[in-house]
Amino acid sequence: MLDRTFFADYPVVPSPGWEQGAVGVWQAMQRVTGTRVVFENLAALPQRPALLATNSTQKYDFLPIRAELSRARVRAVTVTKGKNYHQPVMRFLLERLGVVPLASRGYLLLVDFTQTLGRRPSEDEYRQLRSHVDQGTALPDALARVLDETPREVLGHRFEPRVERYRAFIRRLYATVMGETLRLASEAVDAGHHVQMYPEGTVSSRLSEGRIGAVQLAWALGLPIVPVGMSGCRGAFLGQSPLLRGGQVTVRFGEPYGLPADLLPPDFVPFDPECEARHQATLKDATGALMARLDALLDPDLRRITGASDGTRGTRRFL
Repeated sequence: MLDRTFFADYPVVPSPGWEQGAVGVWQAMQRVTGTRVVFENLAALPQRPALLATNSTQKYDFLPIRAELSRARVRAVTVTKGKNYHQPVMRFLLERLGVVPLASRGYLLLVDFTQTLGRRPSEDEYRQLRSHVDQGTALPDALARVLDETPREVLGHRFEPRVERYRAFIRRLYATVMGETLRLASEAVDAGHHVQMYPEGTVSSRLSEGRIGAVQLAWALGLPIVPVGMSGCRGAFLGQSPLLRGGQVTVRFGEPYGLPADLLPPDFVPFDPECEARHQATLKDATGALMARLDALLDPDLRRITGASDGTRGTRRFL
């Protein structure tokens, strides 16, 4: 899990040997299956680090873009959800291949709830938790008695009901762990790596609504944004597995653009819940503009249609 020890020792820059090995395995699968990866407009990619905002139609679609970038001697790391580190084999690989872990509010709520109550929350319970943390609505008495009154450790951080309320603790914990994500991404940028991120936050056959995290990350690190549309992944992979069955993956790089210097005030703190709430409209507008650029780079059958997203919903998105 993404606790304090995890972040303190985490190596964000790819291990050259493991990266070369992964690329070799990818190339072998390509040869056996006849899979092609075609880059379009790679020349648009800046020499200095940028945030590569990509769509996601397949769980392992980071493989074609990362492998081909590596072959082109372009350095990059990928941002991924915290839940992927709960699988031992996946965690072993992620820690060696240049991946930045991200712990969302949903992840924190799921980890705490399952450890404290010994079960997953129902979808209704999760909505109540999220509403409580985001808007301050009251928790049902049964949940409040446990979550708001039980001292405990959450990812290495101590919750003491005598000191603060559950809502304040979760919001503070979110800002803390996202600060670690930001720190690791900054380390990768300082080492000359692009940062690949999925602004949708889910896998969907069509482009879905963007989340505000990508814009915050780009703004905080001073990175230009490069929208990157990936088409053909669902046909090239076997279901949602990492195995290939053949076909063509097309990766289209859009033109880089910078966020306006005055998009957010100088005192804006990325991933701080209060700052996010105050500037929600601005962040959503900037995210919408990013998603429009990304949408234009996709094959027609992947482009956004309101209400047509089939991305993972509910608590399974987080854990």
